[in-house]
Amino acid sequence: MSVEKPYLESLEQSAGRTDATIQWARFLGETFGTTGALNCLRYYENLGWISPLVRDQMVSYLRGLSLDEIHNKRYDEPTTLEYPLESLSGTLFSAHAQSLEYIAEIGGVDLEEHVMIARMAERRVERRIDDEREDDEGGEMVSIIRDGPTQ
Repeated sequence: MSVEKPYLESLEQSAGRTDATIQWARFLGETFGTTGALNCLRYYENLGWISPLVRDQMVSYLRGLSLDEIHNKRYDEPTTLEYPLESLSGTLFSAHAQSLEYIAEIGGVDLEEHVMIARMAERRVERRIDDEREDDEGGEMVSIIRDGPTQ
């Protein structure tokens, strides 16, 4: 399964996606303030999460926010995330992880599936490393039995 970058090419005008887009704009404005939100959008574009078109479209949404919707909290306040990104709750990255959830929802991407695949790959790598360690340890034992202890 392959997902091309950017993950979000455009903000389509369906009802569910428009609601998620407005919620994301409010989240960015409340969490980072106007300047911070603009910097985040540039960062997400550089990461390949969003296209330049989405960044420009989101700037329009941010311009439409009221003063009450801008910078009500600090970006480093803990954000509580739900599955599959709950392990990032309370970290400095949690606010960006929340943005990734909005991006996935707007783009119609199953974030849970991607996280599950990443976790499975991580476990495979850990097992491979453990197996290599066991092979190395076994190799030392075999050489001691075969060659005798080194002085």
